[in-house]
Amino acid sequence: MNKDFVKAVVKTALLTGIFLITNTLLYQLPALKVQYTDFVYPLHILYLLFFIFSVIILFALYKISAISASQTGFVFLGLTSLKVIGGYFIAAPIMAKTIDSFTERTNFLFIFMLYLSVEAYFTVQLLNKKQ
Repeated sequence: MNKDFVKAVVKTALLTGIFLITNTLLYQLPALKVQYTDFVYPLHILYLLFFIFSVIILFALYKISAISASQTGFVFLGLTSLKVIGGYFIAAPIMAKTIDSFTERTNFLFIFMLYLSVEAYFTVQLLNKKQ
C-alpha cells in the first residue's frame, strides 16, 4: 500500500478525532445540549460516514494518480459529485424535519465542508507532486 495514502488516512483520522471531540464538547454546553437531543443522526455516526467516504475517495485518487496522473482531477470531481448525492440522501431526513433544525443543518454542512476540504487538500498535493 502506498505510504502517502496511509499518511493521508492517518491525518484524516486525526482531524476526524479532533473535530469530533470538539464538536461533541460544543454540544455539551447547556444552550446547545437541548438541540442536540433532537438530532436525527448522532455526531459520531456522521463523522464516521464522512470519514469512510473520504477514505474511499482518497484510495481511488491515489490509485488513479499512480496509473494516470492526468486523470486525478477528473476522478476527484466525479467522486465528489457522488459524495454530494450521497450527502443529499443522508441529509434528507434532516431537511424534512418539521421542527426548526438550523443547528443540525449547520452542523451537517460544517462536517460536509470539513471533509470536502480535506479531500481537496490531498488532491492538490497529488496534482502538484512531481511524477
